[in-house]
Amino acid sequence: MERKHIEVPSLTHEDFHKILPPSMVYPGLNALFGHLSPSYLKQIATKMNSYTWFRYVEQESKSMIFKSMATQLLYKMLKRKSHPNICSGNENGHITHGPIVGLSSRGVNYKAVNEDGIGIFENDQNLRLVVCDGVGDCLVGEVASYVILEEFRKAPEKPMDQVFSDAVKVLVNLGDELIEEIPEFITFPNEVSQAAVTGVQIQGDFCEVCQVGDVLLYHLRGDDFRLLDQNRSWLDLDQLNRLFADEQYLAQRHIISNAVGRNYDPYWNPISLELKAGDLLILASDGLETLHPADIKRIVVKSPDPQEALEELYHTAIEANLKWNTVASPIYTKPDNISLVIYRHNP
Repeated sequence: MERKHIEVPSLTHEDFHKILPPSMVYPGLNALFGHLSPSYLKQIATKMNSYTWFRYVEQESKSMIFKSMATQLLYKMLKRKSHPNICSGNENGHITHGPIVGLSSRGVNYKAVNEDGIGIFENDQNLRLVVCDGVGDCLVGEVASYVILEEFRKAPEKPMDQVFSDAVKVLVNLGDELIEEIPEFITFPNEVSQAAVTGVQIQGDFCEVCQVGDVLLYHLRGDDFRLLDQNRSWLDLDQLNRLFADEQYLAQRHIISNAVGRNYDPYWNPISLELKAGDLLILASDGLETLHPADIKRIVVKSPDPQEALEELYHTAIEANLKWNTVASPIYTKPDNISLVIYRHNP
């Protein structure tokens, strides 16, 4: 198992001097807005005068401090450690395990924090691949991603649905402990931390899929390419083409109905899939949906090597996100954190 850091595109202090007038440049802007593209930063700033920009920066600074306080305290409670088969907790990294590859990145034009996480877990009995997507409305979605992956790491023998339930208990206790430590956190109107997650367990040719929320699973077999949506229905490329032309679907496709956290609904069923030699599985957070499904298929068919496919998918998604909110951006583009794991079945 090998893990390495990913350098994510980021604006520097010098970039802010080039984009903004002198009266709107303050120390530390790259910590707040370094994840934005130059064109999007310019769009935001040109709608404000010096005073409204000052107030905007002030509000964003307060939010960053609030979030940072919570994550530091929660990670201290968890006694957080780093592991080579996990990338989570606001990390931007790449994991390689033989033919299996994965990465997790904050991306651009979304948030300064990576709330996603990935994990690759293998023992004598099975192989488990997991992708988590911290819910953006939460205070610290990245903590939920970390907790879920830690529970997978600690309990390789447990059924995946039990791992989810154990993660819920940890997250509920953490939320309660956070409020005991800093009572003012009780005023936060949303959940402190929860995450959508998809995990697959592979034993021989049998694959079990456990999906809570909108983390994507693509399956390629020969020329057949399909997506398992969060209602656990397989959608083929013709169906996906129609959906990606439907503005109502695009507006609602990231509304999740379930997540691992305090409001977790355990009444769901896993699905099974019989794999054949050469089948390709792609687990991905919804940041990959900034690409059209037809483009995803084209890339993975053209690049049979999982590492090559991973790199091209990631860099193509980053390029699309850099163009977001411009005339060059398709209507389906939605910047987000980007995480994916690619597996080629070779029994």
